[in-house]
Amino acid sequence: MDPFSQAALGAIAARSAAPADMAKGVLVAGAALGAAPDIDVVFSIGGDFFDTLKHHRGITHSLIVLLAVGPLAGHWLWRRFGDGLHWRRQHLWWLAVATLALLSHPVLDWLTPYGTQLFAPFSERRFAVNAMPIIDPVYTLILLGGLGAGAWLKSPRRRKASALAALALSCAYLAYGWAQNRETAQFATAQLAAEGLADYELSAFPTILQVHYRRVVVRTPQEVRVGYFSTWSPCAIQWGRAPRNGRVAASLLAATEEGRTFDWFTMGWSFPVVQQAANGFEVTLSDLRYGATLDPKESFFSIGARFDSAWRLLAPPTGHGFRPDQDRLDFKTLFNAAYFDECPGAAVTMLPSLEQPSATLARREGPLLRASA
Repeated sequence: MDPFSQAALGAIAARSAAPADMAKGVLVAGAALGAAPDIDVVFSIGGDFFDTLKHHRGITHSLIVLLAVGPLAGHWLWRRFGDGLHWRRQHLWWLAVATLALLSHPVLDWLTPYGTQLFAPFSERRFAVNAMPIIDPVYTLILLGGLGAGAWLKSPRRRKASALAALALSCAYLAYGWAQNRETAQFATAQLAAEGLADYELSAFPTILQVHYRRVVVRTPQEVRVGYFSTWSPCAIQWGRAPRNGRVAASLLAATEEGRTFDWFTMGWSFPVVQQAANGFEVTLSDLRYGATLDPKESFFSIGARFDSAWRLLAPPTGHGFRPDQDRLDFKTLFNAAYFDECPGAAVTMLPSLEQPSATLARREGPLLRASA
């Protein structure tokens, strides 16, 4: 999740855990600790694309590490902010407040598709529940509403109650997001069964800024399909397709250190593309979890490398991540697709060509991102 939401959740978690009469420093400490695990971005300063993949959501997001760091932070906060008649009793509360605020960060990240190393350094496995997008304004507003109500209320007990209510409502919203992904997967499974397709892998992923519009990825032995589904306005999923004919070349790229890092980052959801080049081949691996069109080859994250005609690597692979300075969200297209567009009159099962685009498909399933000038 974005740092702003993480800080708000940390503050809400801290206020919910602390006694009502323990007010000094609780919100500020909770917000700071809620955002703190993202300090790992400094580990890749001066590095390349692959350093960013390795370090973000790593050791500072580990439940094991934060369970150890939390009490230490809580002890320091108690020495700094503890006061009043119940000064000694507050020691245990500060330990709990600091630990819960820190743990709120990886738990929230775990609910997004990016993947989080919950048990580093003992395991490099990435865990992800495809419930929420990385940015969701509704979720953030729920948290801010709880903080705003607490600032307006004068009674310490009512302030704590407002935080608890915001925490409960935010958890319900997270569960609702998970249910939307499950509904999408069930709908896609039923549609594929109606088509007679039996041998496949399927996963649904949230898009961005809302919980109702989902990206569906299907892999069969012969092809990869990408489609989109709105749980708010359900329509038959229109598929973009691409053949799976680059797996041997992809294995060569995946055998490099950079390729292994990327495959680990995508949690196995990568798609290879091979193109003939001068005196060799260009091989690209795209992250199927992220994209804005029906083309499986287009992704926000990808790596590529060149090989000669004997399939020898000519240079180390390079990576490409989402760059806000080059791409911007087309909010109108996104929200129309999620909430306002009508279902296409006729099913379209192949990618529209560049020469003859399908206006209906572009309206219902078109790009969510457009290149800026």
